[in-house]
Amino acid sequence: MTVVLLFCTTVLILQVTNGEKYRVWGEEGTRVMLPCHLSHQKLKDNLRQLYKGLEVHWVRHGGSASMKRHLVLKVKSSGLKSLGHSMMHRVTVWDTGFLKGNFSLQIEPLLKEDAGTYEACVRHGSEEWHCQLELGVVSVIAHPSRPLIESETIRLNCNSTHPGNPTNTLWFHRGVLIHTSYRLHPMGQTLLISGSLSSDTGPWVCELTFADGQRIAATYNLQVIGFAEQASSVIYTAVGSDAHLPCVLNSNPMHYGISRMAIRWRYMVGRELKAKPTLSYENHQDFTLHLPAVGLDDVGQYRCEITIQGITIIENVTLAAMAVIPSTVGPRIAEGSHLLLNCNLSYYKGKEHFQWKRLDLQSTNSSQSESVSMRPEILKRGPVLEFPQVSPRDAGIWECSAHGPEGKLGSVQYHLEITASPQIASLPPVPTEIIFGLLLFLLVVLLSIIALIYLRRRMCSLNFQALDRIVDALPEKGEKNGGQQKILQLEC
Repeated sequence: MTVVLLFCTTVLILQVTNGEKYRVWGEEGTRVMLPCHLSHQKLKDNLRQLYKGLEVHWVRHGGSASMKRHLVLKVKSSGLKSLGHSMMHRVTVWDTGFLKGNFSLQIEPLLKEDAGTYEACVRHGSEEWHCQLELGVVSVIAHPSRPLIESETIRLNCNSTHPGNPTNTLWFHRGVLIHTSYRLHPMGQTLLISGSLSSDTGPWVCELTFADGQRIAATYNLQVIGFAEQASSVIYTAVGSDAHLPCVLNSNPMHYGISRMAIRWRYMVGRELKAKPTLSYENHQDFTLHLPAVGLDDVGQYRCEITIQGITIIENVTLAAMAVIPSTVGPRIAEGSHLLLNCNLSYYKGKEHFQWKRLDLQSTNSSQSESVSMRPEILKRGPVLEFPQVSPRDAGIWECSAHGPEGKLGSVQYHLEITASPQIASLPPVPTEIIFGLLLFLLVVLLSIIALIYLRRRMCSLNFQALDRIVDALPEKGEKNGGQQKILQLEC
């Protein structure tokens, strides 16, 4: 049983006179101080002379039925000390305190059998002074007294050497008053704890009140071996990165002499329970499972099973994957295209919210920083990040982080790469009116050319007909018609 010190030292200034009796309460297993101080009048004397011939004798009376005295500790004038057999190595006095008139007896650790009446006798020459007090012991006894494994039941009993029965008993855990519940059952001086949890670890205090007005308390430090508290039972990780599923005990069982344990990791796939390979763990307290390069096939519920002394405790952990899904398929996005980046979770609780931010703003040059700073938003909220028209300044690393009531859950990064369009595509667009005007002008020019060609051909054709009539009227010239006709044709 581990008992925490509640009454380390009881401060009572006693005048060393005959017959005065005080009661001091100590907690079993702790240290208690039985005070005995010389009166202020005697302190005015020559203390060095007093110290030289001083003898201190502490005894314990056998009980109410027997006044037989048992030696506890004796300090002779020579400085030689004698100790009682039953309290050997457990009692001491502060020798240098004698100069200040302090003859208090310290007992550590205090046992239940130490309860009784104690008397100190201080002698100096012919003078003798006495102080007498009653030592009571209070304790909390646990059944079983060993450290518990989660889900075990324990019974705490509060006992004291007070001759009367307590009129009221209160139980506290970490300063909170205990009331009857489905797990906790206070029944007077007994407290039953069923289905123990790791959160039950810590001090349990019983407070006893008696009819004579005395109020005493004792503390039991309960140790429950179980899983350490973690922030969340859901672990979020980005697809492709490593995941660490926690399975950590709140204490090392080997510290309590427990060396044999069985550890097994399992995970759920649909309705079938499949076993994951278990690694060798050097730390008997941390059994975290490491999963490299997590994919969508790895998400789901995992189970850590630890068997200690025939009792199996189970911790469930859910692995959720985060991924960014772009609306455009391909490693690069064409400049000017419409793009949606969707931050996807494989597991939702319903209270998640998302934030988008750019990670490489500080690494861009000044001109890029100026253009980015003119954007209406740098930090965006929501699962979807939209780019109406992708531009080169949007290229970089974008991070989506998921947040819940307990804080940041996880994050995933997306590297946006932009494919630049040809240089002509970067020219400003030509208005439709200008294009239509140019086409109309070209059409008018083309029609004008066709009309000119037609008119010229017509004029040539009329000239040939007049020449033919003249030639026919001149017979002597008939022989030359063929040659002239050819010349005219060539001239035309």
